[in-house]
Amino acid sequence: MVVLYGIGMIIRFILKVALLPVQAALTLLLFALCYVGGLVTYASELLGTFLIFCGICTFWMKGPATMGWQGIIAGILFAIIPQALTLWGAEGVLCLKDLLGRV
Repeated sequence: MVVLYGIGMIIRFILKVALLPVQAALTLLLFALCYVGGLVTYASELLGTFLIFCGICTFWMKGPATMGWQGIIAGILFAIIPQALTLWGAEGVLCLKDLLGRV
């Protein structure tokens, strides 16, 4: 039994050393995802704000109501979807890193 425990410890150590570059690559991927996601989120928030403003202006200028609602809904979607994808992607990478860290 002690021999099997020793072999298991050796195999676990080898796996930890082998997975170290994978952990480093996932960390770099996480940093890149957060950076690019932040830029895309900022740009999409500006576009979404512009679309919401245009939708509200359409109501104010007595334009077609459907066009105003479409502008507001499109603006909300443009602001929310990139941020949600960034958060979900970062959480996915963190969960994968946690799973590999438990090995």
